[in-house]
Amino acid sequence: MGHFLLLLTNLAFPLAALGVLLGFLLSPRRGLLKHLTQELKERFGLEEEGEIPQGAVWIHCASVGEVMSMKEMIARLKTFYKRDILVTTTTEAGKETALKNPQIAKALLAPLDFYPSCKRFIRLAKPHRLFIVEREIWPNMLEAAHNAGVPAALINGRISAKSARAYKWVRPLFKRVLGTLSFAALQTKDAAARYESLGVEADKIFVCGNVKYDTLNDRPAKTAEVNKLLAALGWSGKQILVLGSTHPAEETMLLRAAPELIKKGVKIIFAPRHLERKPEIEITLRQSGLHHAFVSQKEFDKNTDVLCADVMGLLQSLYACAALTFVGGSVVPRGAHNLLEPAILSKTVLFGKYFYNTPLTAQALLECGGGALVDENNFKETVLRLLADPAQLENMSEKARKTALSFKGATDKIMEVVNNYERKTT
Repeated sequence: MGHFLLLLTNLAFPLAALGVLLGFLLSPRRGLLKHLTQELKERFGLEEEGEIPQGAVWIHCASVGEVMSMKEMIARLKTFYKRDILVTTTTEAGKETALKNPQIAKALLAPLDFYPSCKRFIRLAKPHRLFIVEREIWPNMLEAAHNAGVPAALINGRISAKSARAYKWVRPLFKRVLGTLSFAALQTKDAAARYESLGVEADKIFVCGNVKYDTLNDRPAKTAEVNKLLAALGWSGKQILVLGSTHPAEETMLLRAAPELIKKGVKIIFAPRHLERKPEIEITLRQSGLHHAFVSQKEFDKNTDVLCADVMGLLQSLYACAALTFVGGSVVPRGAHNLLEPAILSKTVLFGKYFYNTPLTAQALLECGGGALVDENNFKETVLRLLADPAQLENMSEKARKTALSFKGATDKIMEVVNNYERKTT
């Protein structure tokens, strides 16, 4: 049955290919013919002999986030195997991010999940090992790797309850391809149970945690730049509330609370999750009547009370200057962004009830007292109460850091699984 379902996915490929082609035709990037030609070539697995390094350790990621989280793991795998690293990604942005990593010999877009394309790619690359990151389970990729004798493993694996339920509709297919895995190093016990129900053998499953937390940085690189910015604003020594990765409804919540917070001497910085929203944010801030500015400005008015971080790469350094932090994507149903980024800096973390993407870290912060739940109704009062009680805020901040530190170590655990696997097979 699994083989039959795999055959059906390949019969459906022409429709998928047509969708990709239409996407290119309708894309605003369609004028970049040279770039699009290369992208099409990689999507359909049409590389030539010599374009792909042979015998490398192949790591397949989805996009930017996975490539970034794998930075230390990539370095460790390169040292362990003493081989080149080949990275494939599902998105162009992920590929561009991978190309910036000097540890990676080659970065390409992964071929679409069509057996002939995957088979050809593997024939050209002759990879030593294949590591699938997080939830990039592509049946034909795994089937082709297995048939070519390339050991494949899932690392930093995760799967939602919703996805697991959906996969059960085609369980024979996933049982077939997941059964080929050498091992699965997963983030949580829940993920372990779900993958086992889909066909991964129990003795091949290891719960190692999330490598993303090993990348937590408690020494942000741009702290001096932020301090200079605060001095230009006249904010040095002020109580600063920093909101990271905000969505529109969360910014509305903030702006409603802002007048009273400002009266109490609080300065506010927020970093939108999507910077392409800047024109919309400019209109909203003008309509608010608040004294505001953008980080990208050359000069600043000393009367500024609200600052919008409209540049990339500054958030962690902004968290470092905060008296109190809020992490977005949580008051709105986006699952919450990285709650431990401010926590590792000894910052109390406020967040909303929608933390389904980070349940373990959210629960840990709440249980230890390093974080607090907020919503549209209690946000302002919670901020004012905590900022008015320095002793409680300091106590919560210490607990937040201890919580963040407790989540580190996944990279070491995965490497131990890799080492044990290689010892057994040699």
